[in-house]
Amino acid sequence: MEWPKLKNLILLLLLLVNGFLLVLVGARWEESARYERAALERTVEVLARGGVAVEPDGLEDGAGLAPVSLERNLDRELRMAQALLGPGTVRAENQGGGLYLYQFGGGELSVRPGGELSAALPEASGQPAGGSLERHAAGLLKQAGVDAEQTGVTEEGEWTRIRFRQLWSGAPVFSCEVEFAYCGEMLRSVQGTLLTAQTGPAEAGEILTLPTALMRFSEEIAASGDVCASLRSMEAGYRAAAPSLSGGTRLAPVWLVTTDTARYYLDCVTGALTRLNE
Repeated sequence: MEWPKLKNLILLLLLLVNGFLLVLVGARWEESARYERAALERTVEVLARGGVAVEPDGLEDGAGLAPVSLERNLDRELRMAQALLGPGTVRAENQGGGLYLYQFGGGELSVRPGGELSAALPEASGQPAGGSLERHAAGLLKQAGVDAEQTGVTEEGEWTRIRFRQLWSGAPVFSCEVEFAYCGEMLRSVQGTLLTAQTGPAEAGEILTLPTALMRFSEEIAASGDVCASLRSMEAGYRAAAPSLSGGTRLAPVWLVTTDTARYYLDCVTGALTRLNE
């Protein structure tokens, strides 16, 4: 057989093999997804018989999340200070114990190792929004290199308080929230927790499936003595652990579980349950 015809035949056979493999993988994926849906439905039924109603539409899969180690990055922290305090030469001072104080034009920003921050902007140094306060606050976070989502707005007389929650690789960091306080159109203070760290060494950790997580939640609730009649939502994201002496911290993948009586963190890897003190 001539080589051109033989080559075309080989290419055709390879295409057929690849097509067969794609169909096989697709069938297995569909079978796995069908099994997971059935397992979730059975788990929801078990919990319902135990007196806990579950809203399936409020459940998020934790797949794709993994423990993350972070290392403090003072260059990124300075960038945040420049965004919040205004353009110019910001003076940084190590106060000891991991506390850094940034100053410029009468305003100052203090940042602790775990990202806890407090910025005070007197009237003379406050930043004018010059338009939508929400867009102004979001723009400052973007300048600071922080990815975040707005979670609320509160108005009290001349004061407007805008709240944001930080995102890490697109997932919410439930323990990292910040509030921008405006008097009229002038930014006067920023309070909360933001991580300007850089990603450190990767960590291994197998995420619990939703059915397993639901059962672990039920077991932990029973063991703690808490009572709930409905589980309204399970939102997947991160929780920042206490920082180390060097300023590094760890993001643990968790579900934020909301019931009719309380809210909890359910660890996506260990299944440990922690009630939020609100």
